[in-house]
Amino acid sequence: GHAMMMVQYLLDQDAGPIVPGIAAPQTDFDDIAAPVSLALKQEKTVTDQINAMAAVARQESDFAGEQFIQWFIKEQVEEVSSMSDLLTVVERLIDSPMQIEDHLAREMAASVGGTVDPTAPAQAGGASA
Repeated sequence: GHAMMMVQYLLDQDAGPIVPGIAAPQTDFDDIAAPVSLALKQEKTVTDQINAMAAVARQESDFAGEQFIQWFIKEQVEEVSSMSDLLTVVERLIDSPMQIEDHLAREMAASVGGTVDPTAPAQAGGASA
């Protein structure tokens, strides 16, 4: 979703987006907290990358680009917070995986029927956020 929003923005700006390949994901973990910890680390890396894009846009006086990237900055605050909260839950309940699953089910139920962010950028391919 988010990558396709960036692709659409680049297409709209007549810039040729280049989408590189990615390495195979890690699939072997020591315990149930490890993949959540990795996900949090990845969200923090993405946050750093998005902040770097904002800095370049500002440095280049690309005001449209800077405005575009602001949505992602806000989104990353939410993503890092959510993943950090999940890691806390998993670490506290590491010996009770069913309680973790119950927590996730409650979180998912609370988010069902949520509204699409009307400020989200359009995605390439016509998908919605």
